[in-house]
Amino acid sequence: MVLELPKWRVIVASDSRAAEDVHGELTRDGSWDSGISVELEQPASRFRTGDAAILVATIAAASSALTTLVTGILGRGAAKEGQRIVIELASGARLEVPAGIEPAELNRMLGLIREDPQRILLP
Repeated sequence: MVLELPKWRVIVASDSRAAEDVHGELTRDGSWDSGISVELEQPASRFRTGDAAILVATIAAASSALTTLVTGILGRGAAKEGQRIVIELASGARLEVPAGIEPAELNRMLGLIREDPQRILLP
């Protein structure tokens, strides 16, 4: 039957020497008994690594939000294509043009009519 011997922890701090140097000097010294060992422990990381489930949930949430945003933008663009600008002229005539018309094209159309608009209805 092997008895488990208690472990002792000794902390050595130095501003001028690296931990590896101190460890090397302690293990090189031959004055230790055969039952004593010197180990160098690295300090535990203060930050946890990302849990896979949390990473997957975060990516899924971001993907869902991005999909909703793109769908909304495309839906608004499609709805705007169906909208029209109505220009009522002084004579009572109405001119309807798509809401996405270029301003230069609209100016060209108004120049052809040669009549000032009385009212413009925007979508």
